[in-house]
Amino acid sequence: MRGYSLRRLLWAGPVATVIGIGANFVYFRVTQAMGEPYLIPLDANGSRFVNLPAALPMLGAAFGGLLATVFFAILLHTVRKPVIVFISVAITALILSFGGSLGMPVTGGQTKLYLSGMNMLTAMIVVGGILLLGREKAGHK
Repeated sequence: MRGYSLRRLLWAGPVATVIGIGANFVYFRVTQAMGEPYLIPLDANGSRFVNLPAALPMLGAAFGGLLATVFFAILLHTVRKPVIVFISVAITALILSFGGSLGMPVTGGQTKLYLSGMNMLTAMIVVGGILLLGREKAGHK
């Protein structure tokens, strides 16, 4: 596909993912320092809560970033306008990801919003990074 190469994409995707994970970690720690406990229920009725481990959102960001990289690589070889399809699917996946954080039973509204913020931050960094860093520089092939 014009403008993108698999070699460059396989470098850009992991780099964007690592940057997204780092930003997610900073966001998580800063909001914790501001007083967000990130309490999530252990059961559906909310009788017991536990603090969200920092590794959980980071693993989600890693999985999402690597999945996005593989998906875009496949799109480059299968569709005519891979960037438009990629952005459309990424936006849809972001909207669907809100179901996880916003749909948690008996979890505080502030926690739900902070978790949704992490989803948006990671999506912007990973999708933007893949599209910007994965593009071939002018004059290079």
